[in-house]
Amino acid sequence: MRICIFTDTLGDLNGVSRFIQDMGEQALANGIDLHIVASTAKYCPDLPNVHNLPPRWRVPMPFYRELDLAYPSANALERVLRELRPDILHISTPGPVGIIAKKLAAKHKLPVLGTYHTDFPAYIRDNTGMAWAKRAADRAMQRFYLPFWRVFTRSAEYLDIMEREIGIDRARSALLPPGTNRTRFHPSHKNTTVFAKYGVTGDGPKVLYVGRISKEKNVPFLLDVWQRYKACNPNSTAELLLVGEGFLRHKRANLALDDVTFAGPVIGDDLSALYASSDLFVFPSVTDTLGQVVMEAQASRVCCLVSDVGGPQSIVNHGGGPGGMVVRGNDDDAWVDALEALLENATLRQNFARRGYENMQHFDIKVSFTHFIETHSDALKRLHR
Repeated sequence: MRICIFTDTLGDLNGVSRFIQDMGEQALANGIDLHIVASTAKYCPDLPNVHNLPPRWRVPMPFYRELDLAYPSANALERVLRELRPDILHISTPGPVGIIAKKLAAKHKLPVLGTYHTDFPAYIRDNTGMAWAKRAADRAMQRFYLPFWRVFTRSAEYLDIMEREIGIDRARSALLPPGTNRTRFHPSHKNTTVFAKYGVTGDGPKVLYVGRISKEKNVPFLLDVWQRYKACNPNSTAELLLVGEGFLRHKRANLALDDVTFAGPVIGDDLSALYASSDLFVFPSVTDTLGQVVMEAQASRVCCLVSDVGGPQSIVNHGGGPGGMVVRGNDDDAWVDALEALLENATLRQNFARRGYENMQHFDIKVSFTHFIETHSDALKRLHR
């Protein structure tokens, strides 16, 4: 069985890209015939099973400017498809590459599976404030995923959302067990000197956020909550470090924010060290289908503070004990109270961090990969009966 994953994001700094790269690396390590096809002018992993087509043109994606809408030649994409001769396609994103791949699958009569990684309708609602725009996006997602034999989500919460809001019934949806690379993200990477490299030089607790510096990730809410926390606790020496790229990074960096540092994009060993060396990880998003970064933080044995909307809460609350605190989304008072409780009590943070780390032993990327391959194999068998 040969699987081809078609994706519009591969070299970007987001959870979807990291997941797809992990799938490619796991395939090579386990001798599985899986190929990744993308079109990007950004960084692309140098792996023998990755096929990157130069885009004919590209534009920043509306409301998500860190991600390019890259348009490859449809003929070039079809040539790759003919050369690889896959048995089954997996379309990871509903962008130009995904749309062309979907048309080619119909033309060549290939079965298609996919993953609902990103809640774009919720992003549109949060960025425009227009409920009708979200409904229109929901209908577009429904049309896109209609012919897919199976649509994965990586958190149980989104099985209901996919059925209720974009019409993917339970017979076609499936939970793909979430997982992260527990070697890349591990407490052994702790190295507190890494903070100085990014301008964080104080002796107080280090609070970390990783993700897009954008409205749909609720970063303005986080910064407002942080300012309220600092105003209520003037003696606090805690510092907030935001890792990631986005429009708000440059806009907010010019403001006088107490003990806030914008590091920009960070990858590799430095990112692993920042996770493992932090005292608290915060993730206020209410639109995430999973929250890959929350898994990375817990695998690094860091206490997490997340919202009670979307996928991240399922990561924090998994297993016998929570790996942090789940707080009502967009509730300023609740978030300020949570910051006070966690930053003033190192023992509480450490207990949450320990339980989160223990929970992450059940979230290995190898388990996700095995389930991914088995589901595609089962789809082929069922379709060929």
